[in-house]
Amino acid sequence: MIKKTSSRSLSRLIRHLMNLSTLFTILVFAVIVTILLSIVIRPLAQLGAQLVAHSTMREMTAPSFPEAHGLKRLTDLSPAASGFDTWWKTVERQEVVNYRIPMLDGDKPLAYDEGREMPRALHTVDIIVELDGRELYRSAYLSSKGTAEQVLEERNWLYNYFNKPYYAPILDTNGTQVGLIIARIYPPLLVEIVGVTAVLMLLLGLLCFLGNYFLGRWLVRPLLRSMRQLRSVFQRLAEGDVDELFEKGVRMDRSYLEIEGIAEEADRIIDNTKMYMRRLQEQNEVLETQQKVLIRHATIDGLTGLINRRHFLEKVGQRLDEPGITLLLMDIDDFKRVNDTYGHAGGDVILEGFATVLRENTREQALVGRFGGEEFAVFVTGVTELEVRQSAERLRAAIEASAFDLPDTRSISVTASIGIAYAEYASRTFEELYQQADSALYESKRNGKNRVTLFGDSSSELPG
Repeated sequence: MIKKTSSRSLSRLIRHLMNLSTLFTILVFAVIVTILLSIVIRPLAQLGAQLVAHSTMREMTAPSFPEAHGLKRLTDLSPAASGFDTWWKTVERQEVVNYRIPMLDGDKPLAYDEGREMPRALHTVDIIVELDGRELYRSAYLSSKGTAEQVLEERNWLYNYFNKPYYAPILDTNGTQVGLIIARIYPPLLVEIVGVTAVLMLLLGLLCFLGNYFLGRWLVRPLLRSMRQLRSVFQRLAEGDVDELFEKGVRMDRSYLEIEGIAEEADRIIDNTKMYMRRLQEQNEVLETQQKVLIRHATIDGLTGLINRRHFLEKVGQRLDEPGITLLLMDIDDFKRVNDTYGHAGGDVILEGFATVLRENTREQALVGRFGGEEFAVFVTGVTELEVRQSAERLRAAIEASAFDLPDTRSISVTASIGIAYAEYASRTFEELYQQADSALYESKRNGKNRVTLFGDSSSELPG
C-alpha cells in the first residue's frame, strides 16, 4: 500500500543541525565575552583615573608643597610662580602611564586638531587641573580650545561609556573647594577593538541564527507535516472512522527514511486492526445473542412468557406516580388438585394457557406477570374504579370460559380468584398495594373462589 520513495536520513540531518547549533552557541558565547570585557574595562578605567587624580592631589595638598614651590598658599600657584615649571613637570609625569605601541598608520604620527602629535596608545591619561577659577594644566593630547567639558566630550555613546572622566575637588585646610582635578583613562585603541568585535560578533551571530532558523524549518517542516498526517490516521482509527483507511491504507508524505518506516508499520497496524475488528464484530454478535438470552432469563418467566416477579416490581416502581393505579392479584383455584390429577405436564399446560388468556384480555399498556406457582398479577394505570371492576369481571369470565387441551387430548377448564387494590391518586407504595390486593384475594378465596373482590369493599362480590 505504501509507495517506496528515496528518502533522506533524518538522523544525519539532525546531526548536521546540531553542528550548526554548536557554531551558533560559540558565536553567542563570543558576543557575551565581548560584552563582559566591555563591562570590565569601564570600572578599570574609572579606577585608574581616580588613582591619577588622587596622586596629583596628594602632591598638591602636601604641607611641603607651598614651601617647595616658593608659595605662601596653594591658590598662589600660577604660571608666573617661581615653582610653576617644576610643578608642571610633576603633573606631566602622571601621564607616563601611557602604554604606547608602534605607529599603525605609517611613519607619520597621528595629528590632533591643532597639529600636535598624538601617538597611538593602548591607554592614554588625560589630566586637567583648575585652581581658583583658573585652568593651570591640560594634557598635551587634548585640544587647547574650549572648556574642560567641551574637550572631554566624546563623539558617540560608545566612547562616552568607556571614557567617563573622574572629578576630584581640591579642598583647603578649612574644607573649602579651591580647585578641581579632572582625570580620565582613555583607551582609544581598545575601545575601537571592542566595539568592532562586538558588532562583528553580533552580525555573525544574527546570520547564524537566521541561517539555522531557516535551515531548521526546511528540515523539520516535512517531518511535522508527516507527523500531523500520521496523527490524523491514528485519530480516525481511534474514533472508528476506518472504512477509508481499510480500503486505501495509510496515505502520508514520506520525506525521510524513518517516516517511511513508520508509515509501513502504521499500514501493518491498520491491517491487523481490520482483522481484529472482524473478530470483534463476530464476538459482539455472539455476546449480543447471549445478552438477549440472559436478559430474557432474568426478566421473563420461562414457562409462561410473562415477566417475572423481580422485573414486574422494577416496572411497577417506575409508574407509581401515575393516577388511577390498579393491582390485580389472581390465583388459579384448586391448582394443586390439577397437578395431582393430570401431573406436572398438565399443570404446565394450564399455566401456559392461563397466561395466554391474561395477555389477550388486558390492555396493551398493562403489566402482566407471574409471581410464582399459580399466582399472577396485573398492574394498570389511568382507569376508574368502575372500569377496574368491569375489566376484572371480564377477565374472570374469560378464564372460566377457556378450555385447555392436555397432552392426552383431554380438555379441562379452571377458574381464578381475583383481588384488587385501587388508588385514584399516587399515594401508596407497592407494598401497600400488594397487601391490599392480597387481602382482597383472600376474601375471594374465603367467599367461595371464582370471584372478584375490591379491597375495602367486601360486599362488592360479583356472582360467578
